[in-house]
Amino acid sequence: MDENPYATPQVELVEEAATRQMNGWAPGHLRLLAWLSLVCAASSLILTGLAVAAGATEDPLMTRLSDWFGVALTLLGCYLLIRFKLFAEARFAAEDLAPPVWAVIVGSLAIEALGFLLGEASTEPGWPMLFYFGAVALLGALTAWLGVRLLKIQNAYPALRVMGWLDLVGGIMMATIVLMMLGLLPLIAANLALMLVFFRGARELEPTA
Repeated sequence: MDENPYATPQVELVEEAATRQMNGWAPGHLRLLAWLSLVCAASSLILTGLAVAAGATEDPLMTRLSDWFGVALTLLGCYLLIRFKLFAEARFAAEDLAPPVWAVIVGSLAIEALGFLLGEASTEPGWPMLFYFGAVALLGALTAWLGVRLLKIQNAYPALRVMGWLDLVGGIMMATIVLMMLGLLPLIAANLALMLVFFRGARELEPTA
């Protein structure tokens, strides 16, 4: 007989089942994403310094440099967020991540576009400034929403849960506007947590001896 109804049920290990769900992902690819997450975190600190220096010196060249550096960093962050969504869906069967992820991506790109369209008006008293900071507050709320969804993922890595809390706290701080600059710190730290998530995934896919 091919099947024995009295035999002990064969139960697959959780880690083995999880690994099979990650078809299409390679350790090298995940490690590359991890290093890019580190680059994103370090570049965010550099961009903050550039922005402060540009505002203090009012140097047009430095201002343009910080603007274009910000665009490149935003695009990198959006790419990493998309790859993370796909990874979380494959590894943890994470559902309901798409709405907040795409909302944060659209919001981030919209902020960059507004910065270019409004120029200095975004930091001068008036309706353009109110509109710009209203958009920033909305992006903060969307980031907090993403953090809540991350915390609801079942059987997640500890680093992923840390990432969820950092996004939640940083998003709330950004939404207040008053704490916006301080809110950058947990959001930058969230990139480091994302790096650990990708490295953990890479280790799981490493062939065993």
